[in-house]
Amino acid sequence: MIIMTEAEINQSGKIRKNYSKRALLILSFILLLIAAEALFGILEIVVGRFLLFTNPIRPQIGRLWDEDHKEQLGIDELEANSNKTENLPAIVDIHSFKDLKLILSTRSSLSISRDEFKKFYTDLPMNQAKGLLDPLYFIELDRNPDWQRTQLSLVGDQLVIYFIDGFEHPIQESHVTVLDTLINAEVEYVNAQLNEFEEFEGRLLSAAIFFHGFDRLPRTYRLQIVNDPYKLVQWGNNLQRVAISPFVTDDGVEILFEIKGESGLYLEKMFASEIAVNYLIDELNSMDLEHHMEMPVKKDEND
Repeated sequence: MIIMTEAEINQSGKIRKNYSKRALLILSFILLLIAAEALFGILEIVVGRFLLFTNPIRPQIGRLWDEDHKEQLGIDELEANSNKTENLPAIVDIHSFKDLKLILSTRSSLSISRDEFKKFYTDLPMNQAKGLLDPLYFIELDRNPDWQRTQLSLVGDQLVIYFIDGFEHPIQESHVTVLDTLINAEVEYVNAQLNEFEEFEGRLLSAAIFFHGFDRLPRTYRLQIVNDPYKLVQWGNNLQRVAISPFVTDDGVEILFEIKGESGLYLEKMFASEIAVNYLIDELNSMDLEHHMEMPVKKDEND
């Protein structure tokens, strides 16, 4: 049996009293925090309601007001453009720059599909189409599967064109100001088929193989092979075969293009630079074709 002295009993009582005071202080502090949080919540609601009530009469100044104003202007503009679009026909039919300008005079921009732009581009007169977009760029775009649609906007007298992918990102853009100063290039027409020319035997290429080598060349050499790239755009899938002459003349290396027309096949003749043709043949021979193509040589005057 343990017997505590009077001093020990007094000491034990003091300890219990100290613990009770600490517990009471902690509990009071917690209750005070809860009350303060509730009070601040009420004050926040009251202040918020007051600001909302006085919002129309308070001066609209400061960065936040400016940002909100800009956002509202953007929303209003989008809604206005949306209303204009609803008043237009569902299908936009454009065949000329006159049609395009008329449509753009009623709205800020025009969005058309890839196929609609291709049709518009190929229906234009040659000089206008070249001014709208470089034919070589069009050929590259047409082989780019990412191109989904085209956005056209008129800024003053300048036509701005964005070629956009499926993620609404621009692939390429074009700015057009002058369309009437380009000169149509004349190409000689020959009513015949490539099989009729013995000179080109073993030097005939399908359109697909020709473009496989052509697309790999630098832009400078492509222009030295086809000095009027818009013709490639016009022909499109109607281009059947290409023949490269084995000879170099004063005009260069003759190249014949076989095209499918409404009344049958016909040929168009162009002359390319010797060095550009040599690079093209290098590319073609690297494809392990069935027949290795020799480089063109100077034509004997007696031939």
